Amino acid sequence: MTGLSLSRDGIIEAALDITRTDGLRAVTMRAIASRFDVTPMALYRHVTDREELVRLVADHIGSLVRPGAPPEEPWEQHARAWAVAQRNTLRQHPGLAAWLMDNGPAGAEAYRLLELLASALVAGGFDDARVARGAAQIMSWTFSRVAIEDNADARRRTQRRNRAQAFVTGLSDIDPAQYPTAARIGPEFFTLSMQEIFDLGLDSIIAGLRAGTT
Repeated sequence: MTGLSLSRDGIIEAALDITRTDGLRAVTMRAIASRFDVTPMALYRHVTDREELVRLVADHIGSLVRPGAPPEEPWEQHARAWAVAQRNTLRQHPGLAAWLMDNGPAGAEAYRLLELLASALVAGGFDDARVARGAAQIMSWTFSRVAIEDNADARRRTQRRNRAQAFVTGLSDIDPAQYPTAARIGPEFFTLSMQEIFDLGLDSIIAGLRAGTT
């Protein structure tokens, strides 16, 4: 691969490039070896196996998450900035959110990010029990939504049937007298944008946390 040496850092950079363009599932030892015009066995001098490589890649991607709320902003803005920065970075690396949900922390960056979110909630006056639960809600919502969004993108790329459109089309087959509310809200419900769904869910979590401080 032009510009990269066959080294641990070079292999990680190649894997990052593949993740950005083709998703984490496309990161294989064979795919990376082809970037350097070597055999897969040549990579094992620098990384133990694919599992170690994916963890290194995930940890590096974690280092790219940099929430941008100014220090003087209230805790709500810091929590929101954390989720938005996390989502934006994960969306640039398809498949990583699902991997993180399956495998947990990849390295030290995961704990840096937890510290950022947890400390924002502490600044909001929450006790440790509420901080733990609030952070879990925000993290779970962010990772799960990104995984769903990544899957939707994958369906489009492979020209599989659009699930939302299938639901909208199916509305014409239901009896509106039997399902009046579903028939009425269905067209809007099934066509909400991914951005709006993410924002609505995050708003609800933050509002719920805020209500717990009053």
